[in-house]
Amino acid sequence: MRNLLILGAAVLSVTFMLSDVSAQAIRGGMRGAAVGGLVGGKSGASTGAKVGVVTGATRGAIDRENQARTQYQATTEYQNYQGANLSTSQPETIMVEESVVTAAQPTKTSGESVLKVDDKPVVGVTFPADWKQRTGDNFVSAVSPDGHAWSMFVTMKESDKQAALKKVENGLQTYMTDIKFDEQADAKGDALVVTGAGKGKKAGADLVFAAGVFDAGNGQLVAAGFAADAKLEDQYKATVKGICETIRRSDDLNKQE
Repeated sequence: MRNLLILGAAVLSVTFMLSDVSAQAIRGGMRGAAVGGLVGGKSGASTGAKVGVVTGATRGAIDRENQARTQYQATTEYQNYQGANLSTSQPETIMVEESVVTAAQPTKTSGESVLKVDDKPVVGVTFPADWKQRTGDNFVSAVSPDGHAWSMFVTMKESDKQAALKKVENGLQTYMTDIKFDEQADAKGDALVVTGAGKGKKAGADLVFAAGVFDAGNGQLVAAGFAADAKLEDQYKATVKGICETIRRSDDLNKQE
């Protein structure tokens, strides 16, 4: 009997360990970087940032990530891989309730994009220089050169975070099917974030996503969304972390440089 109890305790211990590993795995990759950048950590979204500034450690990680991605894209495995192309499938429909997107929407090549409400700057974000951007009166979206990663920031009309996040979740339903949400991260700041995986409705590609809502200042809510090809999620972890580090809120934008 004593041996059985010891064995049972060991099995239970291993089960808890596996559960912990599983929970950590959900927070890895691009999704984990987005959660860390929007919910907590030393990112622009929580502590203020300079225009387009990414910390040295993150910059080094981005450079290594870019190099690894370039090497992988030269392999036969990648050449035969039919992955997601977010440059043609317009994930902006996720935020369609809050923004109007047309084919003629102007493009932006590089530099910080600043969203305004009533002509007052609310939030600024800087995407990698080689990402193709589209801007509107209240949003900016960007897609990576290979089309495997995408992001969007939108000023929200809602003043309640839960209601605003619900709109974002509804938007995910318009773009994806078979959505499976991850366990929600514990709130460490003023942001609400959901992550998960699904299939793009247009091409059926496997995708992962992170989307959230945060207060940019004076109660003005901003929604941020990230999506990536599920197979290549780990290849955009540092890049997404870097994007989050450039986020500047209204207080940062109104400071005298």
